[in-house]
Amino acid sequence: MRINFSDRQQFERLEDMAIDGQLDYSDFPPEEYTYFSKLSRLGYMNRHGGWTGELCEQLQAEYREEYEREREKKDAELYHYKKLLQNKLKVSELRRRLNFSTDIKQVFRFSLEIVETLTGETGFADRITNKFKEDT
Repeated sequence: MRINFSDRQQFERLEDMAIDGQLDYSDFPPEEYTYFSKLSRLGYMNRHGGWTGELCEQLQAEYREEYEREREKKDAELYHYKKLLQNKLKVSELRRRLNFSTDIKQVFRFSLEIVETLTGETGFADRITNKFKEDT
């Protein structure tokens, strides 16, 4: 079963289970594993180590902030990897179209779009195309 860590209610239920020592988080992704492991230890120290409820709530809030920062970082990395893959696929398609094109204007346009995609400079192909239209 795949757990949806974005579901607030399910996440809070998992937090409670971890604090009570009833959660098996061994197959969780790294960020979640670390967070729930800390919560599990926190619950243990509250029950058996004499830690106060206030201290545990404070530490839980700190752990949650740290977890959310790590998730945001991982989500940003994932977004960039997806964007990179999309650009790679787009360039492959443009190269294919470029190789089969016989019209010089299409070859020029596809070449500019490849450069635009590789550099991430939005509007590059249109600007250069407009420059050539102005000169003719």
